[in-house]
Amino acid sequence: MNRTLGCILLLCVLWLWLGWGATWWDSQEDKERRDEFEREWWKSFQRLTYEDNSTFTLLPDDVQGSVGALLRNSNKRLVLSDSEFTKDVAGTYHGEWESEHNAQTTPFWNGTLPSGYSRPDDGATGRLTMVLRSEAIENDNVNLLRGSLTLQSATGFSTLLDVEGLYWSGSGVAILHGAPEISAQSAADLVRAVPSEKLFSQAKAALSEAYTSLLSQRKRPEDVGRGDCEYHVYLQFSPGRKALVARSVMFSPACSVSVATPAEQTIVGLHAKTYTLMVMRYAAVAALGMVALLLLLERQMRHTPTPARLARVSYHTLSMQAIVDSHVFVLHAIACTAVGGLVFLVAGAVAFVMFTALLVLVMRYVAAVWRAQQSSAVSPDDCRRCLVRMYVTAYVALVLGIVATYAYLDTQRPLPAAVLAALLVVAHAYWVPQIWRNVKRNTSCGLRWDYIVGTTAVRLFFPLYAFAYTNNIAFVSPAPLVWGLVAFSVAQTAALMMQDLLGPRFFVPEFLTPQAHDYHPAVSLPDEEDLERNSQSSDAAAVCAVCIQPVDTTLEDNRLDPTPSYMLTPCAHMYHTECLQQWMDIKLECPVCRARLPPL
Repeated sequence: MNRTLGCILLLCVLWLWLGWGATWWDSQEDKERRDEFEREWWKSFQRLTYEDNSTFTLLPDDVQGSVGALLRNSNKRLVLSDSEFTKDVAGTYHGEWESEHNAQTTPFWNGTLPSGYSRPDDGATGRLTMVLRSEAIENDNVNLLRGSLTLQSATGFSTLLDVEGLYWSGSGVAILHGAPEISAQSAADLVRAVPSEKLFSQAKAALSEAYTSLLSQRKRPEDVGRGDCEYHVYLQFSPGRKALVARSVMFSPACSVSVATPAEQTIVGLHAKTYTLMVMRYAAVAALGMVALLLLLERQMRHTPTPARLARVSYHTLSMQAIVDSHVFVLHAIACTAVGGLVFLVAGAVAFVMFTALLVLVMRYVAAVWRAQQSSAVSPDDCRRCLVRMYVTAYVALVLGIVATYAYLDTQRPLPAAVLAALLVVAHAYWVPQIWRNVKRNTSCGLRWDYIVGTTAVRLFFPLYAFAYTNNIAFVSPAPLVWGLVAFSVAQTAALMMQDLLGPRFFVPEFLTPQAHDYHPAVSLPDEEDLERNSQSSDAAAVCAVCIQPVDTTLEDNRLDPTPSYMLTPCAHMYHTECLQQWMDIKLECPVCRARLPPL
């Protein structure tokens, strides 16, 4: 017994050592290496001098000239202006850019692009989006800037950079260093890139103060992931305490490419508070749209309480709407998590709750429609298994869609315009299956008009906001072709409503439509012998199985009433018109033989 307890105790000690002790030992080694790295970093950073370490003077001549012109100095030394500039440049920016390759040999460029690096084509143009956060330091004239910068072109080039730098509020100048991932080396690279000795000293002092707390959060250069083109970013803001307007010059020494604001254009920004208010207004309108969809769907579900009415609704129309709604939510959720902040997370949480409610309601309705359209020969167990399979397939597809969307967005590559247009058209073709079902079954749709119009309007809000509204939160350029998408959606809506008014097949040539069952076939006029035989036998007349009353099929009655008083099913059973119509509102089965009946 004692030996057993000793073995157990030994195993416990071994497990603790392997699970915690080894980790503690490794963490101690990592801590020692980290401390040594930080000591060496401070020593090398303090030894930096403009004469010995400046890389700006080693850049190509035309790049130095562009930066000097941008910063209002022709002899490559910055002249501080007395103009008043905004103290806080934190915000979200967007603008255009154009690139130019530089063939001049420098210590950083030997004419060959490093393996795995990518740069825009010579003369390429594209869209710039930048998010900056500002942090005050002891020097009132200098602020620390951190954020992200995205460059995208229509030809497929895209890069996402983390940026860190300084802003001199007295002159409206900001100098940033952009890299795929910021490391401890970024501070030294930033100081070396400033264009004058005076700014060199100010940048070194400001970053020494900031990195007192930041250095512990920065990775060592050897711990950073994949390498790519890193950029020096020079920004000159326009005078004015409220406006965020700037011009920029960016240059990558390792890739020898400059990216600058085109002539006569600027980068325009919104203050963080202003942009947050824009996002909140958008979120409020989108939430109201979700509420409207919920209310419209609930009314539509109450409008189709019976299997016969549910059978008129297209299963594929509802499924397409659920897929589109889920992916719209995915894009919003990814945007909220990427931007971060309490406001964006709250907006994302509200959107998640409302989307979940909508998706659950839609899936319930989809399941009800699917069940109503199954044959009576399907057993309840088979029906349940099919419903479970449908739910699992839907949610697995949603998860795969989330993963695929996130993976694609993580590449930062813009979607080709033709692909985006095709996806939007397919996503907004959800009424087409309902139109086809009406034609095929020769029945009016079981959808309310307010549901059709309201659903179309709400779902058009998102593409219209993105591609027709100039001041959208994503800074997407207007695309006139979006009005073609609106016309396509309106045409589908009008077709559904006209099918109710003019008949399901009003626009389809008769020779192209399948023959529908005629519930009111002509009945031949009885001769005198038939009338005498019928008068002698009370059982000879057809009896309605619903009301258990005889059905009169004489032509005299038919001539008095435009609507025949009888109906004949495909299985040759006769009923009163009113009786069978009421029955078919509940079940599309023959009351006598349970054969499936075509809709009216």
